[in-house]
Parts: sequence; C-alpha cells; structure tokens
Amino acid sequence: MRRRAEPALAVAVLGVSTPFAYWGFHLVRAIVEAVAGPTLALHTTGLAELRAGSARRDGGNVVMSSDLPDAELARFVSGADLPVIVFSDDAGLMFDWTMQSRGLGAQDAARLCSRVCSSLSPALEARRRLVVAPLAAPAEVVSAILAFLWPRRSGGLESLAFEPPAPCGPVACGLLRTEMTAALAAYADLTLGRKPDEIVWPLSLFTRGDGRSWRAPFDLAGPARALLYGPYMHLPVGDWTARVEFEIAGALSGVEATTDVRTHEVVTQKAFALPAKGVFAYDLSFAVRDPHHPVEIRLFLRKAAIEGVFLARSVKLRPQRRAAAL
Repeated sequence: MRRRAEPALAVAVLGVSTPFAYWGFHLVRAIVEAVAGPTLALHTTGLAELRAGSARRDGGNVVMSSDLPDAELARFVSGADLPVIVFSDDAGLMFDWTMQSRGLGAQDAARLCSRVCSSLSPALEARRRLVVAPLAAPAEVVSAILAFLWPRRSGGLESLAFEPPAPCGPVACGLLRTEMTAALAAYADLTLGRKPDEIVWPLSLFTRGDGRSWRAPFDLAGPARALLYGPYMHLPVGDWTARVEFEIAGALSGVEATTDVRTHEVVTQKAFALPAKGVFAYDLSFAVRDPHHPVEIRLFLRKAAIEGVFLARSVKLRPQRRAAAL
C-alpha cells in the first residue's frame, strides 16, 4: 500500500471555460497526486453532485473542479475553509473559444461568458484563494500552487509543468468582436478578484422593437409597443444600478413610457414621461440573487404616440457600494 506523503487534501479549482482553465484543472490534480497520493477528480456544477461524488473519496484526496458552478455550489466554495485555485483568462480568448468550441453566434457567446464569470465571482471571496493569470509560465504556476497548498514544502516538481494548449485564433466577426470583448473585459476582471466599477452592455446585444440598426433613430409615431429589450447578459450576485441613456427629439405632444428589469421575474419597474427633446438618462436599481438568471431591461411606449424620434445611446451597470460604517 502506498504511503501518503502528506495529509489528505480537498481542493476546489475553478476557471473560465477555456483551454487554459482545463489545463489548470489537470495540472492541480497531477500536483496533488504527486505530493499527497491518489486523488479523486470531480468535475461538477452543483453541490448535490459534489456530495454524491465525494462519497467515493474514502478518506483520500479530492480535487473538485468547475467552470460553471450553480449558486449553491459557489456559496459553499466561498464559505468553506477550502483552498481555492482560480484560473482566469483574457476576455478575447474566452470569447473566441466559447464562440468556436460551442458553435455560438457572437451575442450568445458573450452571454455565456458573462454567465461563467458571474457564477465564479463568489469564489474570489474565499479566505484561502490563489488566482492564476493566463500569462504565467507553467513552471511558475507549479511553484505558486505548491507554495499555496504546502507553504513549507520546497520545489522539485518542475517536471509536471507541461505546456498549456495554444489558444485558438480570433473569430472573424469584425466590429462585433471588438464590442463583445470590450464588454467582457470587466467580467474577466471578476475572475482576477477585481470588482468592476462599471460594466457597459453594447446596444448590439439588445433588440429594437422595429428591428432596425441601432444607428438609425426610432420613429415613435405609432401604437404602444416595445422600444428595446435585452441583453440577457448575466451579473454576479449583488445590488446593481442600470443607467439607460437616450436621445429624443420632436416629442412635443408628450410620450408616456414604462421600463422594468427582469431576472427570472420583474424585480423593478417605473413609469415616466419622455422629455420633448435632448439627451437624458434614467436609473433602475435592482438585486441579482442568482447569477444564472439572465438580466433583461425593457422599455415600452405605454400609449400611442403621434410624433418624435428616439435613439438609445448606452446602457451601463454599476454595483451599488455599501456606505462605510461611521
């Protein structure tokens, strides 16, 4: 029977859905097995699945990995006294890989990336955590993991530092790729433990009620109807404020509107009169309780309008910061 060199260990390894993260999942298992003996690898998305798989542990080591933990599993990982290793990646590489490997269009690839990053965000609040950036050399990653899991142990496992797979090439979708990767940059920051001050959702992720390009003004004359809705992106758990900025002209007879936010159900709404002309913005404050529910912002005309043109300018999200206690 093989003698265990170190006490049995349980490690949570999380990462975005890219080759670099999958490489990291295998690397951590190889390191734990080399140092502490036979290791059970569990790739899971839910806490019930993790508990069922852990029954096969039999007192040995276990490395749990996930690239899309549900809310319950993410809360468990952030609150348990487990060492947590997170493999981050570049926003562009994450977008390219998601689009190519899953056969998704640009908007749906961006939505899935936002869901993955939002679901991982709670793990970055774990007390014992190591974040591995994508540009780190393999030998440096091995050394960092060894120092994190066994602070008193010296090196000697450099031979485990196999090269990660090469990233895929950029997808050919022109300006749309630029917009999507710019929007995802703030999400990639989440997996580095940085809370974004602002997330900008490109208008190309939203749907217009008239189906035209966002560069064209929306003719308000007509029946009550939707002006915009979308983008079905995801956000980390927490309190958020959305600011919708728009430009309007020629609405001299008055236009009544209503707006709301849906995350599985309507969580906030308001009614207001659109101004006659100028550049304006309105805010919507809401809470996200489950990062797997897509966020939808909707703006409707409540009644028929006889005149005016409308042009959306931007949709920005800011986390609500709690005031410091005095």
